[in-house]
Order: sequence, then structure tokens, then C-alpha cells
Amino acid sequence: MKKISPVTKLASTLACAAMLACVPAAFASGSGHDAPAVAVKSAEGTIKAAVSGNDQFTSHNDSHHFDGFQTGQTPTLTVVTCSDSRVHTHLFGMEPDNNIFVIRNIGNQVKNAEGSVDYGVRHLPTNILMIMGHSSCGAVKAAMGDYSGETKGIKAELDTLKPVIAAGDNSGDINARWSKNVERNVDYQVKSALELYKEKVQAKELTVVGAVYDFNDLYGKGRGRLVITNINGETNPAKIMAHPVLKELNRGEIVNHVGSLAPAL
Repeated sequence: MKKISPVTKLASTLACAAMLACVPAAFASGSGHDAPAVAVKSAEGTIKAAVSGNDQFTSHNDSHHFDGFQTGQTPTLTVVTCSDSRVHTHLFGMEPDNNIFVIRNIGNQVKNAEGSVDYGVRHLPTNILMIMGHSSCGAVKAAMGDYSGETKGIKAELDTLKPVIAAGDNSGDINARWSKNVERNVDYQVKSALELYKEKVQAKELTVVGAVYDFNDLYGKGRGRLVITNINGETNPAKIMAHPVLKELNRGEIVNHVGSLAPAL
């Protein structure tokens, strides 16, 4: 199989994301924003939707769809993102099968899923490791407050976000601080990834990209936009725009997909 360069992969990812940027996303309940756009289903309705949806999927994809990955996988994009139900691979606008290796947990954290990230980076042909946060991240908001009443498991995953919250400057209202902390968390996770995969980055075998999936339009680039906020630890938007990994993007694509709300950690 022909290898796809990291530049080409990232360029196609952003181009597809730009095409889908106008598609609105529903806000989850409990996030401090609007209620869900879709009514909550019963357990029976939920499993019915899942099974019927799979029937539609198989009717639209014949057996040959699966030929290329019967005995293995060859994704060049590994994404560490949040478990939030509003965040899914269709935001990239590309076929996810055999193209995107996805690791999910609350708060899109690297250390909480180190083994899975290791697998994507060290055992698959990954050339882009993307740490992708998202607007209205509930994990970040929870870590900003009192979560002592949560379960042991949830507290353990929120505890690892404490350094991010501690680095905040406490400027602005709660929503402004929340949005900045989402981006700071991406920076923090990129830093963790660079420590883990320093030798691959130095050898130019891997590029670590930090991004925010912004369905709130906090960056002013439109709802649903994938906004790059960090490349290999660089957080200055002007320098990010000049990074070689973006060379296949045109100027408009770069401007629409690079931004920042928060000072670097």
C-alpha cells in the first residue's frame, strides 16, 4: 500500500473538515448550554436505533468495502480525543475505516491511555498524532470545580487535569476560563506526547498536532471547525501557519484552521 505523507494526510483532513464546518452540532445536556436536539430514547429504542443503523451501514457498504482491512490496519492518523458524544470522526469528512486510529477518554488525556497511544504510534504507520479537545468539554469544566462527590474512577481521571487548571490565569468569566482551559489542556497533552515520543518527532517520523473541535464557534471560524492550536509544542499561531506540515494547505485553509484563545502553558 502506498504510504501517505503526514502533510497530505493533514491537508486532506482539514479540507474535509472545512466542507463539514457548516453542519451544526447539538449541545449535550449538563454542559451549561442548550438541551439536546434529539429526545432521549428508551433502552429498547436505543438498541433498535443501533441495530437498524448497522443494517443501513451494511446495505450502503457491500462486502468489498472491507477487503482492504481483513487482516490488519494501516491508519496514518492517530487521534486522542474526548469520550463526549458530540465528538466523532465524521468531523474529519473522510472514511474513518482503516484511516483513523481513535483513543477516547474524558478530557482527551494521553497518560490515561498511554498503552493505546503507544500502540497507535509505535505499532501502526501513524505519522500524525492529533490531540483533539473540544468546546464545552465537561471534563475540563468538572476539573475546574468541586468533583469530590464523583465516583472513584471519575475522580482519578479528573485529578490528572489539575495541572491544567492550576496553570489558568483566572481572567474572564467562567465560560471564558473554561474555553481557555480546554485549549490549555490540549497543550498539556501535546507536551506529554512529546515527552513520550521525542525520538520519533526528532526523526521527523511523527508530528504531534493539538487541535480543538469547535462546535460553539468560540474561535470565530464557524461551528464545527477543527482549529489547530499546537504543532510539536509550538503555540504561536503565526509560527504554526508557517509549519512545513501545513504546506499542502492553501492560505484560506490555514487561516480558517489555525487559532488560539489561551496563552501557552
